[in-house]
Amino acid sequence: MTLTEESEKLTVAPDAILEGSTWSAIWEMSWPMLVNAMAVSIACFADVYVCGQLGANEQAAVGLGGQIWFFMIVMAIAIATGANAIVSRYWGAREFDTAIEASRQCILSAFLFGAVSVATGLTLCRPVMNLLGAAPEVARLGWEYLQYSFYSLLPLTVLWVCHSIFRAKGDARTPMLLMGVLMGLVIAFDYGFCLWPLHIGIAGIGISWVLAGAVATLLSLFVLRSTELGSCLEVSAARPLHLSWSWSWRILKIGIPACLQDVAWVAGNFVLFAIFAQTSDPTSCQASWAIGLRIEDALASMPMFACSLGVATIVGQNLGAKRPDRAVRTGWQASGVVALYMSLVGSLMFFGAYPIAHLMSTNDHVVEYAAQYLQIVGLSEPFQGVWLILFGAMEGAGYTRWPMVLAAVCLLGMRLPLAWFLTVPMKMGPAGTWISICASFVVLSLFTVFLFVRGSWKNNSV
Repeated sequence: MTLTEESEKLTVAPDAILEGSTWSAIWEMSWPMLVNAMAVSIACFADVYVCGQLGANEQAAVGLGGQIWFFMIVMAIAIATGANAIVSRYWGAREFDTAIEASRQCILSAFLFGAVSVATGLTLCRPVMNLLGAAPEVARLGWEYLQYSFYSLLPLTVLWVCHSIFRAKGDARTPMLLMGVLMGLVIAFDYGFCLWPLHIGIAGIGISWVLAGAVATLLSLFVLRSTELGSCLEVSAARPLHLSWSWSWRILKIGIPACLQDVAWVAGNFVLFAIFAQTSDPTSCQASWAIGLRIEDALASMPMFACSLGVATIVGQNLGAKRPDRAVRTGWQASGVVALYMSLVGSLMFFGAYPIAHLMSTNDHVVEYAAQYLQIVGLSEPFQGVWLILFGAMEGAGYTRWPMVLAAVCLLGMRLPLAWFLTVPMKMGPAGTWISICASFVVLSLFTVFLFVRGSWKNNSV
């Protein structure tokens, strides 16, 4: 039986994504992603805690190594974004044969580019650590950690793409459960390898992610095989392993601009640290910046991220089903809810700035600077919510190039020069940087609303 004949037999009952209340669709797709994000945060906290038990050099090594590792995982972000946009579009259009082939090609691309990421990371790791000025002991420990951790790039790339495929067909709960398995294994392995009973040190963290990633990926492939898209994993004479470069280009054309937004964000953060180095108290500035980011991540980033991924699937499926009005309505509704939530978060940050800062530090300068961050950046929280959700909606349509341009212009071209000017020549200290962050979010939000209203994203082909 051919792939087309199989797909003609595949029927899917109407669900909340294409029928009924869009509010229900947003909730159904978002809450499992919120649980996902919380699980990731807990596992990352376990990494940090274990490093704290090993020593300060180990903490610095994992902190630096984590930044390098993130740059190597960008291909996973790219392919996962492209997979969600393409598979959801064809799934919504009920073109199941194309959805199956798209899933197959996304997984093959994940294996290929995951392997490339491993090789690239292992080759460039030591030169990059030296370039970043790591102390000799930190560099040694960083290599001890990364020489194992980089191997996790391959299974995790496949894992994230599989999870995007699940979400693309409207299933957000299965990735939630599978991610829970992954993070549970990471935490257990962290303790077992690093602290007790094996005591193998910082290398244990890297090994934990490799083993946990491999187990979770195999489990994800096994579960995917039992779904409506399961035939994408079949290998036979009629369906040989064949990577289509035309399909790979379609996937990356959507995904690369989206992942470059994340790269721009991280690169901009490195520049802000360099700006802080020109102030009278750089250590306090950097510490307060880290505190502000942690508070923001805990209160705001996880809900926004969860809702953004959910909206992407809803938009992709409805555009495939030729229901652009429903896709637009979903974008506005989700951005409105998140803006309201972020207004509450911003109010908490503004009015609770000093009590929160005192909980995070006993240093007077750090407390003062962190409170300034919470109050100034807190004003922009509703604007952050709007642009992130609408970006997610446009990513679901595969429309990622212009959002990338907007993000680069506002987060790099506007924020960084303004931060330097206000912080250094104008001698405003870190408050100048906080103002630049707030202003860039507001401007980016306004441009994003204009781009969404303009509507070109609805006609984007994948």
